[in-house]
Amino acid sequence: MITETISPVSNISAEHSSWLRGIDFYQDEIKIMRKRLTEVSSKNTAREVKKHVEQFQNQFKVHEEQLHKLKHAVSGHAKNIDSDMIAHHGQLERETAAEHDTMRDDYVNTEKLFNEMRHDFNRFLSKYM
Repeated sequence: MITETISPVSNISAEHSSWLRGIDFYQDEIKIMRKRLTEVSSKNTAREVKKHVEQFQNQFKVHEEQLHKLKHAVSGHAKNIDSDMIAHHGQLERETAAEHDTMRDDYVNTEKLFNEMRHDFNRFLSKYM
């Protein structure tokens, strides 16, 4: 079987680094948002506020899990890219490049969903702080 290779994209390593920094940033953001949520919860005992607090706690947990999985996947993918480039003398198999595109889409989607949640949370804070 012939393995088809393509020239590597020069910014793949930079993209992985950028994604990992972004994931670390979002993980830190969740810690900050949790502290703010605790403040709001301690100052507001209304049933409606408690309901929102619980919803955000659940969302933070889901996002944390997704970020953890994505970080692990990006790290593993970076190792696969390195191995592929070594095995093919600086070239990538088309399949590996396609996996990278999928990984990029996963990161962008995770980032989009996180930012939507963060904006909802900030609206909640502005209403109850």
